[in-house]
Amino acid sequence: MKVLEISQRPEVVKNVEYVARYLRSGLERIQQQYPDFFVGIRQLGVVMGLEFNHPEGAKYVMSSLYKHGVWAIYSMLDTRVLQFKPGLLCDKAYCDELLEKCEAGIKEAAQLVKFARY
Repeated sequence: MKVLEISQRPEVVKNVEYVARYLRSGLERIQQQYPDFFVGIRQLGVVMGLEFNHPEGAKYVMSSLYKHGVWAIYSMLDTRVLQFKPGLLCDKAYCDELLEKCEAGIKEAAQLVKFARY
């Protein structure tokens, strides 16, 4: 009950809206750097699906992100999609660090899939 109460506080709702917009903007910038690999962002608040063009692209990104300290998991229904779920209580500094790690992980994965066979 406490988690539900906290997640409905006006300041938490406002922060979630900010974090969702801020991360979306940062991810769109990363996507512009790798448009042939990172092809889409699905989003509902801070719950996101990052879509890649390789049939198993999310597996590569998941592994690369893990090496950079970011936990995310590929979708069992579509291995092109990475389930990306940052927390409700993130602040700007955390988002900046997360985006830096995402950029590094996606860059690494994009390079790996160039050598992977479909």
